[in-house]
Amino acid sequence: MEIIIYDHQIFAVNRNKAENFSDSLVYKAKDSLHQIDFEECAKNFKDTHSTNNRCIGERNIEKGYILLYTNGLQTKIVFRKAFVFPFQNYLLHGTRRERFLKLQKLLSQTKYTTYDLT
Repeated sequence: MEIIIYDHQIFAVNRNKAENFSDSLVYKAKDSLHQIDFEECAKNFKDTHSTNNRCIGERNIEKGYILLYTNGLQTKIVFRKAFVFPFQNYLLHGTRRERFLKLQKLLSQTKYTTYDLT
């Protein structure tokens, strides 16, 4: 079982900014912001797979999701097939593939990685 959020709910990917000392992903659900700490995800991934301590989850571009190893239930970011227009005030926009690649690029700009399942 896992928590499912959709790519249009992603509000920001923090990359160790001065006001926020941890690399994290912020998403909006039920009119409030929630934060996923990448350091915790990396620890959980390492505990599960006994491997790279910089990996925070798994990704599959063909199935359109990124699975983050959050505490308790894992969090799955699902990319819907519908086109997202840039004027809609979302962090990610474009086709499903473009949104996936943009989030992957934002994650790669942190010190963390995701494991490719494709």
